[in-house]
Amino acid sequence: MSNSANKFLPEDETEAASPVKPERNLLAAVLARAICDAFGTAHCERHVVRSARQWLFGKLTPKRPFSFAWVALHLDLDPISLQESLRQYEGNPDAIQERLTLLR
Repeated sequence: MSNSANKFLPEDETEAASPVKPERNLLAAVLARAICDAFGTAHCERHVVRSARQWLFGKLTPKRPFSFAWVALHLDLDPISLQESLRQYEGNPDAIQERLTLLR
């Protein structure tokens, strides 16, 4: 369906017809940035690294918008499992570097 035809559809139908969900992409980018800040090799200021780790490993608050758990759930990810996976990388930071390149 062309973009010009989309303007005539109700908003609900336009979203259903679109294979890309910009909101989902935004949430994925937020999560990716936090992981890169928490584990990346780029020099970040300590408060950026600390803030990213607090967001990733803090108390799970799935009803609080834009919390780690809320973002994970909106990306169809289990926040507990994701936290556990990320904790494994704390002890082995080299293992995550290869995977971080996929996020960039």
